[in-house]
Amino acid sequence: MSRLDALIVREYQTSNGDTKAAFTKIGTAWPAKQGAGYSIVLDALPLPSMSRDGKLECRILLREPLPARDDAPRGNGRSSTVQRELHPAQGMEGRDLDDDVPF
Repeated sequence: MSRLDALIVREYQTSNGDTKAAFTKIGTAWPAKQGAGYSIVLDALPLPSMSRDGKLECRILLREPLPARDDAPRGNGRSSTVQRELHPAQGMEGRDLDDDVPF
């Protein structure tokens, strides 16, 4: 194993009530050069969220990268994995999203 992706997982409900998970890559982990363990480089910091048992936690999932897809967007030369999931803003057509924020 050469590297792992560092991901956060966010559960959401679809319009028909199904629960799905969206994965966001926030960094990369490599095996440590000396001894057991990993070196982790985070590109973003996860926000804490409420766990199912009511505790505030910040959880990062480390897993092997998924194979690259032909239709995945090309990044800045760094290896990246993109998962296609329903974005929260999709399906919002016709809803008033104006909240008077000046930007």
